[in-house]
Amino acid sequence: MKTRRFLTLCFGMAAAMVACKEEKVDSPEITVLAPRSHQVVADKDSVQIEAIFRPKGASVSSYSMTVKTKNNKWLFNTQRSCQCDTKDSVKVKTSFYYDINKTSDVFLEIKAMLDDGREIAEKIPFVLTD
Repeated sequence: MKTRRFLTLCFGMAAAMVACKEEKVDSPEITVLAPRSHQVVADKDSVQIEAIFRPKGASVSSYSMTVKTKNNKWLFNTQRSCQCDTKDSVKVKTSFYYDINKTSDVFLEIKAMLDDGREIAEKIPFVLTD
């Protein structure tokens, strides 16, 4: 009985340690204005993506916006370079249309590469409905 409890405790501690090592995705230097977290978007409408980058002590050199399903299937992807050396904040906007067959949980992943070599990222879940 004690062995079983000990093994259960060890397994729980190992699982907790693995969970703590997850990559931090939510950056305070990116503000996503659209879509909002867990927003429901009808597939007959275009999906509006809008974000503001406010990096501290650096400027944006390039950025990417990707919408994926939970199975990592890409629904939309765009990558752009940015000559934003003199700007404190960079506002980006784009939209796309994607017709789906059933309601799907998807997520928007926005990443920016800064001129100091850092990468900042933000991940927003939302729902596309049929």
